[in-house]
Amino acid sequence: MTDHKKKSGPGFIHSLIASFIRICLDTPITGKLIGMLVVSLLGFSVIYIHETIALHLIKQKVESIRGINMPQYKVCQLSLRGLNGFKISLIHTLDLHDNEHTGGGANYTSHIQDNFTRINKFRHMVNTLKIGGSIQDITHISDLTLDSFSVTPAPQDSAQYTKIEEISEDLQLFSDSYNHFVDLLRRDHTEEEFDQATTDLLATMDVVYTDFTELSLLVNREFSDQVQATEDIIERGSRHFLAICLVTVFTLLIGTAIYILIIVRPLKHILVKITEIAKGGGDLSMRIDARTQDEVGQLARQLNNLVDNVHSLNSFKAVIEEEQTPTDVHIRLAAMISQRFDLDCFFSYEINDAKKNMSVAHACDHELICSQQVMDDCNLCRAKRTGHYISSLQYADICKHFPHRQSHEHYCIPMIAGGRVVGIMQFLLPKESPKEVQRRFEEQVEHVWRYIREATPVIEAKRFAAALRETTMKDPMTDLYNRRFLESYMETLIANSKRRQANIGILMCDMDFFKEVNDTYGHESGDTVIIRTAEILTSCVRASDLVIRYGGEEFLVLLLDVKTPEDTAHIAEKIRSSMEATEIPLPGGKTLQKTISVGYSVFPTDSEAFWECIKYADVALYQAKEEGRNRVCKFLPEMWQEKLY
Repeated sequence: MTDHKKKSGPGFIHSLIASFIRICLDTPITGKLIGMLVVSLLGFSVIYIHETIALHLIKQKVESIRGINMPQYKVCQLSLRGLNGFKISLIHTLDLHDNEHTGGGANYTSHIQDNFTRINKFRHMVNTLKIGGSIQDITHISDLTLDSFSVTPAPQDSAQYTKIEEISEDLQLFSDSYNHFVDLLRRDHTEEEFDQATTDLLATMDVVYTDFTELSLLVNREFSDQVQATEDIIERGSRHFLAICLVTVFTLLIGTAIYILIIVRPLKHILVKITEIAKGGGDLSMRIDARTQDEVGQLARQLNNLVDNVHSLNSFKAVIEEEQTPTDVHIRLAAMISQRFDLDCFFSYEINDAKKNMSVAHACDHELICSQQVMDDCNLCRAKRTGHYISSLQYADICKHFPHRQSHEHYCIPMIAGGRVVGIMQFLLPKESPKEVQRRFEEQVEHVWRYIREATPVIEAKRFAAALRETTMKDPMTDLYNRRFLESYMETLIANSKRRQANIGILMCDMDFFKEVNDTYGHESGDTVIIRTAEILTSCVRASDLVIRYGGEEFLVLLLDVKTPEDTAHIAEKIRSSMEATEIPLPGGKTLQKTISVGYSVFPTDSEAFWECIKYADVALYQAKEEGRNRVCKFLPEMWQEKLY
């Protein structure tokens, strides 16, 4: 009982209405238009059916009027006219009887015969009213047919039929009275008998006249009722037609309003959004409200996805363009892939065209990095060599150098910039993953491809900028850093030294009598000596130390994290002795041995100012030159004569 109340209560009805509205909203546009068409056709069908029924009823009434009422009325009028003719003939008969003039017998007989004919017509018309038939209205004098019509029998349960039965009985009495009257005329009779017969005849004739008059009134009233009923049908049909039209119009208006609300307005918003995107403006973070599941709702959702992707791509591109190095861009790309996509095992490789190798920019698992053979020779990578994506899901074992074929599927995407493959993005999927997981994996990778295309030119641009910056900070002859590098890197160098509380040994090195090399052997030989000197300096220090071509034949060596001044002196002596012991081959087959003088200081032991320590090393170098060259000289305070640097 409780469940029945729940199913029939207001809440259940509201739920049904809400469900119906939701179904209507989620119905495809074609379904909505078909629904509106069905409602329209249903409305017009109801109007057609209703009007057809109304016209059928009107037709029935008209047929009733035309087949029953009008013929009955005509019969009554013919009968009344016939009774009037009967009365006139009777008057002539009585006049002839009273006058008894010569020749009256012929006229006398003619009038009697005419009235018998009229009585027979009365009987025929009354019988026709009862059982139906045709009646002709023929003039008595010219014998012309004025009218011919059919009479439909009156229903037996109708008032007309009852009246016709009464007329039939009274007509029989009237006929009997006339027969008796004529019989007296044709034989001897007394005056009293004739007067009585005449009185009876006139009385029965009046009764019949009254009957036909009443039938005429009855038929006329029935005719008026039929006309009124027809008017009622027409009026009722008009009201129903108006009501149905109003309901149909209201339904169409509601449908149109809903159409505008759930189709036109969202389409307008979509158009505005597309226009904003086309013009390159608008707030891409604003979303279109998609409340339905029809084509418009799906279009709005897809456009929201498109705008989200465009916004995400634009935001991503703006962020990576602000990164400093290509490595930072790789890290940002990896972070975005991990956060936005369902991909957790992927690698990013950078390609060095000069060295023909690959390096890892990002790795989710270093044990799953590509083979060392491919890393050393990037041309073994099929994606790099062809410039096309490689998927083992589509073609098994497509890359013969992939080292994890037994455990993982791979999908490699070349990063192409300027027509060159500058990197590889590799995505891995565990072997024997379900088909649905594989399909989802490929979809995700295809979506990531857009971000890779955005990131690739940025990575290449930053690599180019870094390389360009590197060339401006390196000496092209010796491939050593130059003085501009020192000026750019000095603050970082000092900050790192102070943070670690470490010393920096500063060696200023200058070749002895280098001008003689150029003058004696030429500038080509001088360049050879410079290059070989740079190689000797580099070989004498650690990889973490810096060798800088400070200018001409002068070199600056920065020894990072030296513990004592003696360590600096040891490296300076090592440089001097190595230079002295080296034979430098010159163009033309000759060899040359050169010496080098070195002055050094220690930062921040000798000074808190880095450039001042460089100047101190230069002062010590000058002292070494003064003492005879080919020697190492440590800076001492008494060497500095100026009070301020």
